[in-house]
Order: sequence, then structure tokens, then C-alpha cells
Amino acid sequence: MGIGNVVHNEFATCVDDETGAVVERLTSPDVTSHHMYFYAHMTTADGRWLLYSPEVDGERQIYLMDLFTGDATQITEGPGVDDWGAEFTSDERHVMYHQGDSIWKVSLDGGEREEIYRTPEGWHGRDIGVSRDVNALTLVEIKKDTMAAAIGGKNWDFFKQNCLAKPLCRIVYVNLDDGSSEVVHEERCWLGHTQIRPHDPDTIMYCHEGPFDVIDARMWLVRRDGSSVRRCREQPSDLILTHEFWEPSGKRLAFVYREMSGTGVEEIHEIDPDTLGERSVMPCQTYAHCICDKAGRFFVGDSQGDPTPIHLQREEDIEARRAAGEKLNDYVYLIEPALGKETRLAYHGTSWSARWGTPQDAHPHPCFTEDGRYVLFVTDRFGHPAIHRIDLERFLKER
Repeated sequence: MGIGNVVHNEFATCVDDETGAVVERLTSPDVTSHHMYFYAHMTTADGRWLLYSPEVDGERQIYLMDLFTGDATQITEGPGVDDWGAEFTSDERHVMYHQGDSIWKVSLDGGEREEIYRTPEGWHGRDIGVSRDVNALTLVEIKKDTMAAAIGGKNWDFFKQNCLAKPLCRIVYVNLDDGSSEVVHEERCWLGHTQIRPHDPDTIMYCHEGPFDVIDARMWLVRRDGSSVRRCREQPSDLILTHEFWEPSGKRLAFVYREMSGTGVEEIHEIDPDTLGERSVMPCQTYAHCICDKAGRFFVGDSQGDPTPIHLQREEDIEARRAAGEKLNDYVYLIEPALGKETRLAYHGTSWSARWGTPQDAHPHPCFTEDGRYVLFVTDRFGHPAIHRIDLERFLKER
């Protein structure tokens, strides 16, 4: 299959038997599909277009789905496409994607494409983060000969290995208008998840990757000129902090705070990036991921019925639960921080398994569409991982 290939997705609807929410399946459970990483700019403001990656004929490419009709057009081809690494530019006129050593820019009006940036030989690029305000993105580059293992694969073995290896990593800032680039920060530590601060494109958030009990601290900030490298907060070895994201105003970053000992507190926290002042927003479920809508009114999260950290879950235990039909607290929750309230939207029932090809494929990764109308999530409850959505406007009206 090549660029321009069109597939048609037949949407299917069911009603969650516990919450009454109408859940619409957007992709077939016969094919592994997922949307982009949950904090990415993957839908358009008019609610019409979605970037996603289905596995077609054994390969994964990026497709642009018309959410009105289900028709999806392939916009990448060839080997080495990062099936999580595509985002709309801030003006939504182009899509940026990562393939092999290159970052490409493709026009949605005419399909012209341009190689914007190429990672130098001997380095491995990953984790692009496109600004929502200016024509720029950031990415992490890892010196290949300092890595302990390939990133990804069919299990989580690489996770601890690369963390302990302390590979030489750097954060690169790329101007999308002219392709110019600059190294922002470099250190012997596995870095990841660069995110440019909304309304302040000179501030970048990133993380120290690895298991919670091995890393020194997860969340970090740096200025574009390389100054003011700062840890957002301390992280004792019995504390999980995940998965950090910018709130749309840029005034705060948010994350889930989870104690692995003592009382096992689980809370949503916020940090002011300028003062590093931290506050607890509210207690919460055991979320693997959560994020807020553009208006800042709601959060959405994917609870884990098995509180074992995802990278430590064993495939045999996952299989045993599925075979027994065991139903855990695996739900998508709508969160209203102003009220301190969580409401079950739907049972996602995903396995969290790495069996489909990568450890991320069966993660729900819930998120809001840009217009705030829908919640998207992935589950393999009905077969292969497939993308689903819930009409939040309808849910709230009927509730």
C-alpha cells in the first residue's frame, strides 16, 4: 500500500451496560489500530480529521481519517515510520511525521511533502513534540552506541536496560519554517517526551525515562537556550509520577501522583512551572494516563484494575485474567476537578498486553478531540486494539 491509498472504516455503536454511554467503534477489531500518543495534536479543531495508525498488510503507516465518513487516506509509506509520531502543525495545514532518521512535513492541501530535518548519523531520533503556538518542534536524539537495547519491541525488557545504561541523549529544537535546528540540552541520561509549553515556546518539558524505582526523578524543565535546567520535584523510589502533560493555558503541568508504599495515595497533582509550587487537585483512581480538555474543565483517565505498574505486568497473568473473564476496575473516567468528582464513562476492559507488537498498542490512552466533543480511547476488548469514541456532549446531556 502506498500514499493515497484509501480504506473505509465502518463505525459500529454499542451502549455501555453500566454507564449507558453510547460507545462508537471507529476501527475494525480485526486490525491493530491506535491513535497518536495521547497528548499529541491528532485531531483538528473542527472535529473532522484524526491521525491514526492501522496495521495493514503487516506494516504500520499514518492515515488521516475523516471522522464524518470513516474514509481514511494513507499519508506515509515505506519502512521506519514512527506509528506514534505524527501531529498537526499549529495551523492544522500540515502534518509532521517521523520516519527513520527524518522528520517530514506534508501539506493537507495538495499532499506536497518536504524533509524538514534529518538526525545525524550515529544518533536515533524519537519523541517529537510539535508546538501549538509556533512552527517548531522538539525531539530527543540518543547516541546509538550508548544505548543498551532497541527502543520498543514486543515486551518491556528494554525499559530498565536503557535507563541503567544512561545513554547520551540530547533535546533538539527544530524550526519548521526553514529546518534550522539547535541542541537545547545534552546529558548521560535516557530522556523522553519533549513537550513545548503552550504560550511559551521557549520552555520545554521532558522526562528522565525508566522504571519509577530506578530513575532519579521523572519531570524536568529547560529553557530553549539550554539555561534553567530544573527538576520539577523530588521523586523517592516508592513514588510513581506519570504521565506529565501541559494544561492548555501553559500555567501548570499536571500528572498522577501515586505512592507505592504506606497508604497508597493516588492523586492528580499540578505544578506551576515558574515557581515549582505543587498542589494536590483531588484523589483519583489508579490512572495510567490522564489529560484535560482544551477548556480545562474536564480531565479523562484510564484506570488500571491491576495496580501493578504496567511495565511489571506479566503476560501470563494477563492471559489468565482474560481466560477467567475477570472484570477489574478498567474504566475510562470523566474527571471534574472543580467538583472533585470522577464519573465512569465506559468500561474499556483492555488487556494492557504487549502481544500485538509493541507495549503501547493496547493502552487506552484516552484523550479529548480538539473541539472537546468526544473522548477517544483504545481497547483490545473485542479483538485487536481498536479506536473508540464517546460523545461527551450527549453523555452529559443524558446524565
